[in-house]
Amino acid sequence: MVDSSDSILNAVKRQNNIDKEITEFDSDICSLVNGAFFSLNQLGVGPEKPFSIDEYTTFGEFDTQVPLDIILNYLSLKTKIVFDPPMNSAAVDAFKDRIAELEFRMNIMVDSGGGDIIG
Repeated sequence: MVDSSDSILNAVKRQNNIDKEITEFDSDICSLVNGAFFSLNQLGVGPEKPFSIDEYTTFGEFDTQVPLDIILNYLSLKTKIVFDPPMNSAAVDAFKDRIAELEFRMNIMVDSGGGDIIG
């Protein structure tokens, strides 16, 4: 469960099996996360102005109607597929399918003005 005080960077790193003490790639990961936030903005998720993070930004700073667990899942997958893609093409396809499903469901949620995302 995501807490609003959780660092977005550290949560994405944790989801991608990167220890939070390893900081050599933080700027790369932040850049990828910011790209994912730009995609969310294009879907209408979050604030009107595109959101971006640094190493200290928390989930509480991201204003959204979408559950934070869904946001973390999306950010983690979008980061993983570029930063550390699976070697197996079936796994890559599964990641892409999950990303597309999350985008579809978030889009429906935004268009309907809220409600639950199931899946």
